[in-house]
Amino acid sequence: MEQRDFSVTDLSLDSQNPRHAMPTPTTREAVSALLQKDPEKLSRLAQDIAEKGLNPTELPIVVHEDGKVVVIEGNRRLATLKALSDPSLVDDHRIRQQMGIIARRHSIPRIMRCVVAKSREEANHWITLRHTGEAEGVGVVPWTSEQKTRFAQKENATARALRFIEQVSEWYSTDSSLLQDIATVRSTRLTTLARLLSDPKVRNSLGFDFQNSGILADYDPEVMHSSVSKLFSDLATHLSVTRVKSKEQRSDYIGAIKDHLPQASERLPQPRLISPKVRSMNHGDHKEAKTSESQPAAPAPAASPPKRDKRVFQNAILKNVSPRTAKVLNEAKKIVIADSPNVAAIMIRAVIDITVTEAAERQGWRRRQDKLRERIGVALRHIDPDDADKQLDEARRMSQNDGALSVKNLHSFIHQWDVHPMILDITTLSAVYTPMLMKLDRYLGENPK
Repeated sequence: MEQRDFSVTDLSLDSQNPRHAMPTPTTREAVSALLQKDPEKLSRLAQDIAEKGLNPTELPIVVHEDGKVVVIEGNRRLATLKALSDPSLVDDHRIRQQMGIIARRHSIPRIMRCVVAKSREEANHWITLRHTGEAEGVGVVPWTSEQKTRFAQKENATARALRFIEQVSEWYSTDSSLLQDIATVRSTRLTTLARLLSDPKVRNSLGFDFQNSGILADYDPEVMHSSVSKLFSDLATHLSVTRVKSKEQRSDYIGAIKDHLPQASERLPQPRLISPKVRSMNHGDHKEAKTSESQPAAPAPAASPPKRDKRVFQNAILKNVSPRTAKVLNEAKKIVIADSPNVAAIMIRAVIDITVTEAAERQGWRRRQDKLRERIGVALRHIDPDDADKQLDEARRMSQNDGALSVKNLHSFIHQWDVHPMILDITTLSAVYTPMLMKLDRYLGENPK
């Protein structure tokens, strides 16, 4: 069988697809039948294709029938591409809207490389192997749990950096200054942190290493507090990727912060695996932290992929706003986005609006304050008059321009009954506006009126 490239528009879905109990003679019927099985799975496939492209290791199989090029293996992928190219094919309003949003944000593949079979009979052997299990070793043999674990351990540097961020956020959950620096690093210097932590000497000097889904620590968390705080403070202010590109530069940086590093005398007798799910104790509870938080290293379960922020404005801390605004934020931060996406989306809009409105009234910013876009714009111009702060670039772009995630979308979360916020959109908005809220809060603290 040969391989050929076909335009997505020239390919036909299989009306005899074994996934369907009844024939599906039209494209709309075939798409609808696949969506009925599990619409969320097709939405996730659409997002993955949009972000990563088509899987080059699994090519669709096509045959020529009745003057058409019919896909007999790979119908879910083709149906997804057709729905992305023409969302009107989707009857379900919510999924149709999601497809439209994904298509507007990404360059959708228009060409599919396929394997051309002379007939269905010629392709049957390979389709059978693809869908019927191991077949005594002839088919696809799945990985064992141990093999999955070994593969999961080969996570990329950015994923490890995110895991480190999640862990130190747990350890030092009461240190508001550190949490603010962590939020800054997460949104603007994640690549730099990843480069630093990819160096074994850096990890050894800080006193930890990665072990499956946990952190293998040479010291108790309170002993590492000073070095972690220094690391994130430097990253949040002046330590850019150009200063830690080479091994020599990273070594020089470690030497420069040697006074903040853990001392050898405080090293644990045996490294301990710190669970990412356990919060650290207050810094004075040294003995209790040792017994309840740290455990001897042992074989760990398979690593889980790093997770996005689970809650609205998860890393935002406002100290200079009114008690009521701070309370609204804290209540919003209790919302788990995946569990309550509609409420989370509404609270994104509410927190931004109430914060910039309070700032405008307290500072006397009376001009051009009728619309939320204008209130955000005035706030941004005051906290960053030269548009020089890169952490605010996305907030400027999203709030002042019309795009897929503009102020219009924030309004639609409240005022349009047929809008279904996507979890990805909510987490993106939360991450984008977190630096703006914290810098606006800092501005209010520095400019009391």
